[in-house]
Amino acid sequence: MVQLEQMISHLNIGAAGEVLRPHWEASLSSRPMPLPAFLTEKGLAHNAELCGLDADAISVLETIRQQIVQDEHLIQLAWHCHNLLYTYTDYEELQQWPCLSERFGDSHGAFYLIVATSMVPLVEEKHRELGVDPQITQATCKQVSAFAQNYKRMADSIGIPLRQLFWLRHYPAGRLFRIGRMEYMIKSFAGKIQVYRHKETAQTVALCDAGVDFNEHGFIDGQKAWCSSLQMESGKVIGQPISPKGFAERRSTELDLSQWKCVLQPGDSVLDMHIPAGGGMQPWKCRDSMAAAASFFTHMFPDVNLNAIVCNSWIFNSQLEEIPLSSDNLVQFQRELYLFPVSSQGNDGLWFIFFQDPFDPATAPQDTSLQRSVAAFLAQGNQWRSGGMFFLLDDLRHFGTQHYRSQYAAAGNDNHV
Repeated sequence: MVQLEQMISHLNIGAAGEVLRPHWEASLSSRPMPLPAFLTEKGLAHNAELCGLDADAISVLETIRQQIVQDEHLIQLAWHCHNLLYTYTDYEELQQWPCLSERFGDSHGAFYLIVATSMVPLVEEKHRELGVDPQITQATCKQVSAFAQNYKRMADSIGIPLRQLFWLRHYPAGRLFRIGRMEYMIKSFAGKIQVYRHKETAQTVALCDAGVDFNEHGFIDGQKAWCSSLQMESGKVIGQPISPKGFAERRSTELDLSQWKCVLQPGDSVLDMHIPAGGGMQPWKCRDSMAAAASFFTHMFPDVNLNAIVCNSWIFNSQLEEIPLSSDNLVQFQRELYLFPVSSQGNDGLWFIFFQDPFDPATAPQDTSLQRSVAAFLAQGNQWRSGGMFFLLDDLRHFGTQHYRSQYAAAGNDNHV
């Protein structure tokens, strides 16, 4: 049996190997012999293909696999990392896993990518149990290739960013599913807003939760120009409205609760949407994904009351309307949604644009038009932010009409602070 100290010494990873100590003995006792299935040629080929990796990447992984299976220390390490990622989900040190460049050179990232692909049989088993269409299973597993694309942009080699490994735990648990262009999971809504709908006209208005500090432009960035309030009195709700363009307005509005109904508030179950890298952002792709997701989740989880799709992301940063982009797909998509402000720290989402941690404007790559445009925007002294969005499932038939913005303007709102 390979002891942890022997493995650390054999791979010459020193103190960095200590993060692997939790559950090591349990992994030793549970290891399949002679090899875990994901380290067999057939197992790796199946997993890598279902994860959407291309032939060049699979070739590199097979080369690394052959090196692993010739070394008992590497076999045990791969099995242990699989367990830390997918079995012992309370383990939190994934980002600190040691670099194996001394053993694998520039291809060291492939080791952890092989571990990542080992989720495939777990996802397949869970999806069979739930009765999920195999096409959705295959699409869901492709998130591994999306993360591998991020690594390729970072390091120009085969691998997976360690900071993204934790996300893979959602798939074997049957929480997160890829439906068309997007991924979705059921979560409790955490936005600092309440959404009301007129019972007759179906007009939709979002109001700020009470006690939220906004800057002078109606965003949440730590600067306080005013604080929101929300009151219920005499059959009315009184608060500050949020423009569908994504900012809070510093004025009060009253809604008569005999005519208006709250349709979304913190704690409600919603479809939380996530946006994998690659695949394009054409609005029709987004629309089709949202419609298919609504159908999938209402069928798979009929006991959960779902009435909205929500998301927080840099992609819903309304500043994207202010910078030149090679495509207007992101902005077109934004205009179909009801945007709302979320807390921003100034670096929200920059990793997904520049793949730097931490972001350094002096050395940030400017290989793409998006990188160049955002870098120029920040160089002008602007503070980057994130944004939130919701889209009520009942409004899917209106997608393509800028429904929420049209409603808001038609109701006589100026749409400015």
